[in-house]
Amino acid sequence: MTPVEITVNRSYKDFISEENLTQIIKSMEKPETERIYVLFTEVPVKELIDFSLRNRIPFENLKNYYLKYIKSVGFKNLELERMFEV
Repeated sequence: MTPVEITVNRSYKDFISEENLTQIIKSMEKPETERIYVLFTEVPVKELIDFSLRNRIPFENLKNYYLKYIKSVGFKNLELERMFEV
């Protein structure tokens, strides 16, 4: 299990993989699981960037997903926003 998978799955009985998270973000699907919010708010930014690189998620895609689905409903990650220059 990767650090991202450990963080997003630690409070749940079932498991969501990096592959599933990647597909959701790349396709800009509306979050159906609160684990997407955990990914953007609780996973350290370094790990989030490593996850993005490892799974070939374009930086712009990650930023757009954050702005559309995470920040827009009131969740924030100020360190990530500084990186995105939002």
